[in-house]
Amino acid sequence: MLAAAASSATAATPPPCSRGAGSGNRLISIPSGGVRRYALVHVAAGTPKGVRVPIVLVLHGAGGTGPRMATYTGMSAVADRSRFLTVYPSAVPPHPFWNYVLDPKKPNDIQFVSDLIDHIESTRCVDSKRVYVTGVSNGGGMTALVGCMLAGRVTAIAPVAGGYARLPQCQPSRPVSVLEMHGTADKTVPYNGQAPNGAGSAQGYVHGWVERDGCADKPVLRNLSSTVQRFDWLDCKPGVRVAHTRIAGGTHEWPGWPATRNPPRKGLSASWTVWRFFAHLHR
Repeated sequence: MLAAAASSATAATPPPCSRGAGSGNRLISIPSGGVRRYALVHVAAGTPKGVRVPIVLVLHGAGGTGPRMATYTGMSAVADRSRFLTVYPSAVPPHPFWNYVLDPKKPNDIQFVSDLIDHIESTRCVDSKRVYVTGVSNGGGMTALVGCMLAGRVTAIAPVAGGYARLPQCQPSRPVSVLEMHGTADKTVPYNGQAPNGAGSAQGYVHGWVERDGCADKPVLRNLSSTVQRFDWLDCKPGVRVAHTRIAGGTHEWPGWPATRNPPRKGLSASWTVWRFFAHLHR
């Protein structure tokens, strides 16, 4: 009887790809580490039924929330045009701050991100081989940690204005593609790192991944504008790329916010830049 009941319950829940995707925003909650956690999920308008779409997790900065990050970045507008699922998780209130230094007294946010990916993969028609993570400031530091500790779950990461000085030693289980974006006038997490030895510098962080991903040391340099330079390491392990966007005079922000501005502020949209980096990995 128990087996029959279990079979009936399973049959009553159709697999995610057999259901219509719907569209728009939905606030979800899941248990993780004994705590109820929340995230805003945006399903791109016009997502076809049965088509597995990529997942992009977007992590807010200190004091933020998932819904506010959605408004700040405008990433959902990019998702609507490019057909991917956007997820905006929230750190634990009342003072939301991602535990990217693995403080055992603080919420286990790595477990939360892993549990959230599990939940999305079990409830949405998504491509588990195209799971991407990006974030800004404290969320950029958390994005960096995810790339190290959940390399088996994610394909690529894109930290923006992230803090890297206090990250644990990075030992990913497999190569991960990385795009780092940073302004040279960032006073919150300085581009050149913390004095006196430059700990956590943007260039030092990028070169750590250049070594882990087995890339040739010399990148391709492109001047995207008078203030924006792009460095791309293309000769890496199969299927992997490392890139760095250097914004001369850029401050501590998600550049070009929000993505819906036309043209974007300073001629650079972090939302579009991040998505195009992710998308080109599979071409």
